[in-house]
Amino acid sequence: MSLDYYQRHATEMAARYQQVSSRTVHCDWLTLLEPWLVAAPRRLLDVGAGSGRDAAFLAGLHQGHSVVAVEPSQALASLGQCRTRDVAVDWVNDAMPALSRVTGTFDLILLSAVWMHLPPESRPLALARLHELLSPDGYLVLSLRLVISEQEMRERAMYPVAVDEVERLALAEGMTLLHVSEPQEDALARSGLSWQSLILGGEHARLP
Repeated sequence: MSLDYYQRHATEMAARYQQVSSRTVHCDWLTLLEPWLVAAPRRLLDVGAGSGRDAAFLAGLHQGHSVVAVEPSQALASLGQCRTRDVAVDWVNDAMPALSRVTGTFDLILLSAVWMHLPPESRPLALARLHELLSPDGYLVLSLRLVISEQEMRERAMYPVAVDEVERLALAEGMTLLHVSEPQEDALARSGLSWQSLILGGEHARLP
């Protein structure tokens, strides 16, 4: 991930993220997991939390939820902390693939628009670490950006992603691919850009 880009454009990026709601961006996987999320207190991890939009949304789904928001860009994290100061969100300055400052296990881990920032050679280590942090009956949710321009590859350190690659790495870790969405249009209506959401499960996870 090019931290310099996100440091320099933090205010602009945060404003863009806040233009659309978490429910709009994550409607596909929420349809499956929201009943489970609202049923009981959960421990939740938002990796690459950016402006804090999703962390605040997750915390608001149940009064007993606790959310850890991980963001490597200090500029973005500062904005996110301001937006989440009234909800149960703890911020950690950390980054993939190691996530060395994150402790404990989580019932749900969200990586929204993060996976494409990991070089392919770092992804096995990243998924192994996420597996360590995921409870055996928990869910790991990833959104995959399906179109990346050469300019974005250079400026923002993005790399191509594919469902097949994630599934292969997950199987090697003893995880299960529980759900793959159809390609979805970009919530910010950026032309030619589409996404897929994936739900991976721990050893004992089943979709509700």
